[in-house]
Amino acid sequence: MDFFADFFELAAEGSGGLTLLGGGAIVFVAFFVRGYTGFGASLIAVGLLTFIWPPARVVPVLFLLEIMASAVLLPGVWRQVQWRALSWLWIGAAAAMPLGLYVLANVPADIMSLAIAALIGVAATVLLLGVNMRFTPGRGATLATGGLVGVLNGASAIGGPPAVLFFFSNAAGIVSGRASLIAFFLVLDVIAAGFAGVQGLYDMALVARAFLLAPFMLAGAFAGAHAFGLADPETVRRAALMLLICVAVFRLLGGLF
Repeated sequence: MDFFADFFELAAEGSGGLTLLGGGAIVFVAFFVRGYTGFGASLIAVGLLTFIWPPARVVPVLFLLEIMASAVLLPGVWRQVQWRALSWLWIGAAAAMPLGLYVLANVPADIMSLAIAALIGVAATVLLLGVNMRFTPGRGATLATGGLVGVLNGASAIGGPPAVLFFFSNAAGIVSGRASLIAFFLVLDVIAAGFAGVQGLYDMALVARAFLLAPFMLAGAFAGAHAFGLADPETVRRAALMLLICVAVFRLLGGLF
C-alpha cells in the first residue's frame, strides 16, 4: 500500500488525488475528440491541464499519451493515410522541432499562446466559411506546414492546427485527412518526446503521471473512434474547425484576462 500511495503522490506532485482525477477527466474528453477527429487532444488538454500544472510539467506527458493514442488508432485507418504528403511534413517538423523546444524552455508562454491562438482562429474561420476549401499542396507548402507544426509542437504540444488545416483543406477528403493526422502525430510525438528527453524534461513524476492518465486516454480514444464510425465526414470536418475556433478564443481570453 505504501508503494501505491507513494506512486500517486509522485504523480500528483503534491496537488492531491482529486486533482489527478480531474486531470483524468480532462484527458478522457480530450482524447474522445482525438478519436473522433484525428486531432485535438493536446489542444484541449494543454488549455485545461495548465490550470493544474505548469506547461513544462504538462507538455511532455501529453507527448507520451499522444504516442499511445496514435498507436492504438492507426491500425484501423492505415489504408487511408496519405503517406507521400506525410513524409515531407515529417521532414519539416523534425527540422523545426528543436526551435520549438528552445521556445518552450526560454520564451514566456503567454506571448506565444496569444500569437498562436490568433493565427489558429483566423485560419479555421476562413476554412469553416468555405474559402479556398479544396487544394492539392506542393512540396514547398508541405515542408513549410511541417516546419510550423514542429515549432508549435515543441513549444506547446499544440502543433496540430497547421496539420489539421492542411489535411482538411486538401482534395483527398475527410476520411483520408483524419487517417493521415493519426499517422502524422504518431511520428511527430515520438520525435518530440525524444527531443524532450534529451533536454531533460522527463523525470519519474511525469512518467508516473502518464501511466496513471493512460487508462483515461484509451477510453476516450476508443469511444471517439466509435463515434467517428457513425458520423458524416462533413460533420467531422465542421466539428474539427469549430473546435479550433473555440480553442483559439479560449486561449485568447485566458491570455487577456
